[in-house]
Amino acid sequence: MFRASARNRPKPDNFTVVKITCEVHPIRKAVNMKSTLDFKAPVGWQCQQPRTKIYVDLENACGGSGLVAQNQALVRKKIQMFTDQFASQVTYSVGPSALQDCPNLVWDWGFARFLPGRGLDGADLALLAAIQSDRFRANVDSLILVSGDHIFAETIETLKSAGITTTVVAQSRSLSNQLRIAATRVHYLPDTEQQFTERKSA
Repeated sequence: MFRASARNRPKPDNFTVVKITCEVHPIRKAVNMKSTLDFKAPVGWQCQQPRTKIYVDLENACGGSGLVAQNQALVRKKIQMFTDQFASQVTYSVGPSALQDCPNLVWDWGFARFLPGRGLDGADLALLAAIQSDRFRANVDSLILVSGDHIFAETIETLKSAGITTTVVAQSRSLSNQLRIAATRVHYLPDTEQQFTERKSA
């Protein structure tokens, strides 16, 4: 993801210096690479590149906490169909039980922001808080939610009403009716349990 901001210092010819910052996943911050660059842009210039923010309720998408270790690779492959590495940010969450069962999860999802969930509905609440605190630009940005849980319905409806294109991606059997109605559009994930069974027997 890239974020543009202008420095408040005088420049000739009505130009300002714009700093572009690449947000690197914490795991990859150990790599010593330049994450900022400057370029000249007209005064008043604003970055209008559309951004897609993707929020993944991994336990819901995998069919339950106990299936995350089995199905997270299948879900990750589907998620990558929706991502654009230059204009999107992926955020996902799981609870401690799923993380314990799948110790390589954070490495497998190294391209994404991880929010640990704690307590009852902890993963859902962590994602919900992230959606509510992140900034969206009306008629420019879009949101993809990978979950079928009804807890997100009100927030998704609010964002849609504010001019944000909201897409829900979920298994049909786990998609709540409230969330389906709230979203701008809906895409259905294949049944991960069935796909895992087919892969195991192949």
